[in-house]
Amino acid sequence: MLKEILSSCTCAVCKNCCVFLPQSAWELPTFCEASVRRLAESHPHLQITPTEDGRRYRIALPYDASGKAQPCPFLNAETGCTLPAEEKPFACSLWPVRVMEQEGTQLLTLYRGCDGLPEENAEQVKALLNDGLRERILAEAAADPTLILPYHENYLILEEGR
Repeated sequence: MLKEILSSCTCAVCKNCCVFLPQSAWELPTFCEASVRRLAESHPHLQITPTEDGRRYRIALPYDASGKAQPCPFLNAETGCTLPAEEKPFACSLWPVRVMEQEGTQLLTLYRGCDGLPEENAEQVKALLNDGLRERILAEAAADPTLILPYHENYLILEEGR
């Protein structure tokens, strides 16, 4: 979605968005039930847990006492994401932009630690939001509330949702 301003070469080297520390597991993307069924067929080792409302599912990563970051099981270190486009969660396509909520207000935010789209490029992201991306994001968030994460200080607030 952000390919106009986010270099796929930079993403291929970094992969920060696809590796999760135990304390950042709350950011793991969610999948619909149909996707989970299809993915489980091709990846029988996957551990899948339902979200609190039971409407979506998260892949459980193999965390242990070491606290070591774990990659998404669909991340190939050489080629990047191995998910077919139709199975890729919207949250992954949207990264490093996130819909967050603070005190009942929806926010569109930008992750401050993204090497491919540093905070200095926030105006470029805002321009994409004004070109229709905002409406698509908010429509997806309305259909899938798991896209709305609690606000975290590692994110720059681009704007309040409309």
